[in-house]
Amino acid sequence: MAKAKSKKIMLEDALVPVDEQPYQIPENWCWTRIKHVSDVVTGSTPSKKHAEYYGGDFPFFKPADLEAGDNVVEATEYLSEEGKNVSRIIPKLSTAVCCIGSIGKTGLIRVEGTTNQQINSMIPKINPLYLYYYSKSNVFIEELWNKSTATTISLVNKKNMETNTIPLAPLAEQKRIVEQIESLFSKLDEAKEKAQEILDTFNDRKAAILYKAFQGNLTKQWRKEHSDISAIEYLRKIEKSGEDFSKKEFKFWESNELPKTWAESKIGNLLYFAGRIGWKGLKADEYTEEGPLLLSVYNLNDGDEVSYNRVYHITTERYEESPEIMVEIGDVLLTKDGAGIGKLGYVKELPQEATINSSLLLIRPGNTAISKYIFYLLSGPELQSIVKERITGSATPHLFQRDIKEFTIPIPPLEEQEEIVRILDDALEKEKIAYESAENVISQIELMKKSILAKAFRGELGTNNPEEESSSELLKSIIEGEK
Repeated sequence: MAKAKSKKIMLEDALVPVDEQPYQIPENWCWTRIKHVSDVVTGSTPSKKHAEYYGGDFPFFKPADLEAGDNVVEATEYLSEEGKNVSRIIPKLSTAVCCIGSIGKTGLIRVEGTTNQQINSMIPKINPLYLYYYSKSNVFIEELWNKSTATTISLVNKKNMETNTIPLAPLAEQKRIVEQIESLFSKLDEAKEKAQEILDTFNDRKAAILYKAFQGNLTKQWRKEHSDISAIEYLRKIEKSGEDFSKKEFKFWESNELPKTWAESKIGNLLYFAGRIGWKGLKADEYTEEGPLLLSVYNLNDGDEVSYNRVYHITTERYEESPEIMVEIGDVLLTKDGAGIGKLGYVKELPQEATINSSLLLIRPGNTAISKYIFYLLSGPELQSIVKERITGSATPHLFQRDIKEFTIPIPPLEEQEEIVRILDDALEKEKIAYESAENVISQIELMKKSILAKAFRGELGTNNPEEESSSELLKSIIEGEK
């Protein structure tokens, strides 16, 4: 059978009609379609039945690998020489675009490789980075989504992607645009890196501040001015009065590792602990529209204080059957089960009667400590290290009451606890503000990058030379080169 002749493409066919052009561009630019400035190749997955296809050193890229952005060199999986031979080879400096699921996720492949079927790769006939940066623009991505179809998952096939429009600048202008984008992006990336460092080190900085607080380092000056106050003497008075929560012997002692006015004890000796023992038959269908609150981990998700944005209700009868876990102002709640293990909240206010579900543990400082001090203490690195052990050591992480009760804690005088809380409130609020500012910087940087790309592909970066030959001549030479 004779081979069918391919239809000749004329310049007029490659140009986008005016009524289909997304926006106005410089006069010496032209609108064309992706298929005219690149070869689009859909990836494929070599059959898993052939084990010999895998385990080599030829990169087999998948959507997750595109997170590397303009430097995709590491692959999730690698093929053998046999696997390479049955794959569609993608040359380096091709732009890979996810077209199934995470539509629009893009990466510049810096090494020869291949991709799976979720990725369409554009093998460039123009400046590779010009094509890559345009593929990250809102116009390109929105056009992809508008062409996507979905049953259970969104997808854009090769044919539809090839019809995406692209503003084609003269070749020299493409180079200038790329250089300008990379210069601007480089400065933004420096700022982003500094902001990201603030985010990445937030927990370490917070842990360091808390550690210093509970070693007495933050209140050295305070103790010099209040040297007559002793936690040991105060606790002895409580011991004599019998006004404590301990079900065991009321124990505390001095420690050479702590300031001399502080005491030390196992937390179970001084504080009240209670948790719901099972559900006592309580089921979700017993929840009511009103009545006492049933608090859960969801109420510990909005900062330090217990919130009441999302609550369940139970009957008064159900509430009254467990007096040991009736919540009071000043209580600290700790998540002891499930994905939220280790989360804490303290009860600053209580809009109505409340109890806790079986995933929470109620801790009541009473007159040996103030609520926020205990909250911060349990937020510190030492207890949270126990939490991490439970998370890594079990498929269903769980904190037993004995884990907490055996935890040794420092007890400063109440007045010094208040000073510690005051200092921590101030220091951690500043850290929180810095964290939120860093988040905002990163968010603004991404918006600025989008703005730069939008200007770049409208010819608004100040790099265009209107005296240069029209890009239609470049497009014409590409087309003629294919004949």
